[in-house]
Amino acid sequence: MTRTTIWWFETLTDSVSALGAAAREARTAHRAAQAAGAQYKFDRLRHVDGAIADPCQPSAVPDRPHDRALLSIAVSHLAHECRMAELYDDAAAAYAFGAAWAILRVLDGQQPRLVELSRQADGRTAIPDELFPVPPAFKGFDTWDGHKQFEQAHEELERVGDLWAYVRGLNQPDIPDTFDLLDVNEKLAAAPDTAFTYGQIAESALTFTLLDHRHPYRR
Repeated sequence: MTRTTIWWFETLTDSVSALGAAAREARTAHRAAQAAGAQYKFDRLRHVDGAIADPCQPSAVPDRPHDRALLSIAVSHLAHECRMAELYDDAAAAYAFGAAWAILRVLDGQQPRLVELSRQADGRTAIPDELFPVPPAFKGFDTWDGHKQFEQAHEELERVGDLWAYVRGLNQPDIPDTFDLLDVNEKLAAAPDTAFTYGQIAESALTFTLLDHRHPYRR
């Protein structure tokens, strides 16, 4: 007999999986953009020192077609890389906090069918209040063989997450004085990869969490 009922834990799992798929695609696109842009770094290119003149527009400054082409290409690559970086940053945040949101709800005895994430006015994912600035260290995973990895991923997210969450402008007007501004760039650069890794492990942790909570629905 064909089963027609779709249980809440199935759609919730699919919801988190979709966030993971989006983050993976964004990460691939960002890395591809970085690799393409690296091919047009001016310090590694051999410039052809030739010029042309436009008889219709006399100028004391000659037009150097190779330099002009390289500049246009480099600017285009940089703009694309920035767009992909923003996309990856947001997709990784949605993955990490979406998976954490699902775990939190299930541990609380709730049965959400889908992950619920709001967006800010600028379109970026808003971190849920109960998870801001980083998800809590969830308890009850000692018997799971991935609990050590989960703890390490949480520690890494906690290391960069405070600054990352505040700088993303999530209802916080200023960066707290407690932050060391000397390592701001390092932490912000590491944040998307850290969030992506956390999301992957949290997705597995959700599966472990659901083993108990979906038992009454098995057939």
